[in-house]
Amino acid sequence: MKITSGKYKYRKLNIPKGIRPTTEKVREAIFSMAQPWLNGAAVLDLFAGSGALGLEALSRGAEHCYFAELSRANYKILLSNIADCGAGEESTVYNADYLSAINKICATGAIMDVVFMDPPYEELEYYEKAMSLLQENNMLDEGSLVIAEHLYDNKLSDTYGNMHRLKEKRYGSIGVDVYIYEKRSDDEA
Repeated sequence: MKITSGKYKYRKLNIPKGIRPTTEKVREAIFSMAQPWLNGAAVLDLFAGSGALGLEALSRGAEHCYFAELSRANYKILLSNIADCGAGEESTVYNADYLSAINKICATGAIMDVVFMDPPYEELEYYEKAMSLLQENNMLDEGSLVIAEHLYDNKLSDTYGNMHRLKEKRYGSIGVDVYIYEKRSDDEA
């Protein structure tokens, strides 16, 4: 697998054993939707695996990416991929589960412009828990995107708190839902 566009274009990524990487076709579609949000963005790649989504975002203009990967073996490959792209200065990497990583990132005060969420497909509760925690910790700003990849037949909710689905796309058996965060006027009081 390779980075498809931007400053790291054609850099080869190693793929950990036993994970299902986002296909090039789906990545291209995701980034055609997310591109307007990427310039200078803070990005979170939850369930990072190889780091393909976060590294692609950095390649296309994001300023910084936070990566979260629980598996120690996958974490080592992720670090190697970041180093091979020369993206170490733009990356913060957590070898932690998604809940711990969100809490650690929250402690830094970082606000995410774009969040990529690609958990193991059978873990449907991860989507709601992660989206709730991002909002509870004030890690999203008006207009922030959350892009969730899932099995198309495993439908996600239309809304999660202050996030509502902006787009829903199907790529074979894969679904990609794009959510936008909008503060409610009663939340600002």
